[in-house]
Amino acid sequence: MNSLLDTPLDQTLKRLWSRLPQAWKLAFAALAVVQLLAFGFEMTNLTLHHDDLAQIFIQDTQLGRYLGRFSTGWWHYYTQGAYFMPFWQMVQAIVLMGAYALTIAQLWGLRRGFDIAVVGALMVVFPYMAHVYQYNTTMATYTVAHLLAALAILWAVRARVHTILLAAACLFFAFSFYQSVANNAAVIFLTWLLLRWLDADTAQAGEPRPRLWRPLLSTVLAALIGGLAYVAVVRSMDIPFDDYQSAGQAFELGRSIDPVLALRTLYEGSRAFYLWPEFYFPLPLKLAQLALLGGALFVCIALPRRPWRKAVAVALLLAVTLAPRALQMLHPHGHFHQLTLTAYAVVVAGAAALILRHGRAWAGNGTRLVALFLILGYIVQCNWISTVNLLNTQAHFHTLGQILARVRALPPQAWDGRTVVVVGRLDMAREHPYRPAIGVAPRFMDAAHMDRMARLLRDPVRFVAADEHTAWALDYARIHPTWPAAQSVTALHGRALVVLSQDPRAP
Repeated sequence: MNSLLDTPLDQTLKRLWSRLPQAWKLAFAALAVVQLLAFGFEMTNLTLHHDDLAQIFIQDTQLGRYLGRFSTGWWHYYTQGAYFMPFWQMVQAIVLMGAYALTIAQLWGLRRGFDIAVVGALMVVFPYMAHVYQYNTTMATYTVAHLLAALAILWAVRARVHTILLAAACLFFAFSFYQSVANNAAVIFLTWLLLRWLDADTAQAGEPRPRLWRPLLSTVLAALIGGLAYVAVVRSMDIPFDDYQSAGQAFELGRSIDPVLALRTLYEGSRAFYLWPEFYFPLPLKLAQLALLGGALFVCIALPRRPWRKAVAVALLLAVTLAPRALQMLHPHGHFHQLTLTAYAVVVAGAAALILRHGRAWAGNGTRLVALFLILGYIVQCNWISTVNLLNTQAHFHTLGQILARVRALPPQAWDGRTVVVVGRLDMAREHPYRPAIGVAPRFMDAAHMDRMARLLRDPVRFVAADEHTAWALDYARIHPTWPAAQSVTALHGRALVVLSQDPRAP
């Protein structure tokens, strides 16, 4: 406090900056550059995800509330006035994710600047992170949750009363932003536990072995306090849960648990990520990730001296690889836990950190080369996701423009000039480059989606979905072709009608 009264602010900031390790400064700068390479294009375009089209009109603190994420709305409203600010949000995200990576590196005992940058970059430019960043209205909120999850584990493993309470508070607020970061926290802690277990086998004679039961108990206790407090607060709030992502079921403790289904989905989901080719991760990137995990497995087998310690190390590594889907054990019926799978980035980074800390020099150099290859591949994938999402946004607005042109070509006396009834939804083509992938280039357009786009274009036309009150529209759709056929647009009962598909059900 005295420094603020008698010392110029620039000198105070310079003194604080000088206290940071040089390795952190270099690593943070490298992480900022890597994130700009991966997500810089996202800052300069106007990609609008389906959720963005809904969120952009929210002018209060209710954003995310219907999913139990009450802090999301607070952050969105009080840090940017609920405005759409992609550049400002991305700057926040880059800083927060840089701090996230540095926190984890500190926890895992990485000290060399290059290693911190490499391991951190694996986490911050993971392609699933691009899936998070495509929500241009709220991208920074998710990165706050990631950082809070990392800080929670950093505090929890210190096993003091006040640090346990701090960790519980961090987890409470992390869940209130984005519940699935519980998976990230689990992977961060289990990786730390594995590294500490292996530390005992590299300790010099006479050095005390690390005692792991206290950090284990304190972390579990912090998770229980933070998690139960969060569930209690959400259940005490007047939140009309949305059916989307089975949010309501997630807060019914015990009722959604199905061990058989949970184990099956855990196995299938893990197998899909680690082994099956997918568009987020081409086969060369899959193989590179498996190479790091294979190297970590080799260290877990070769380093411990006693067979039972080898078995424990391998079991901990297996737990690390399965932890990104830990929430499936509590809620296997929905996909509420699949809001983000960025915990897999921590698995890959943890495997690299394990080899760098406990492998031979040649193994460390190989790990650095494989990690650099992965980072380059991640950057390419992130740029592909951003580019395709921008093209997809343009395609949606172009299609809307065609529909509006056809509607306005109808005789003026045949409809009121404002209301367009929409039957079904339009599923746009998925040929190259619109390859199918989770959350990339959403292809459908429906009445709600089109109405929001029209509002953004300041068009007076309003789109409404056909229902039982407009049975005439459903009857017309059953016997006439769909868009873009000439008969898919007409005027009936004083309103325009557009038939996008024969199926009137909402997406």
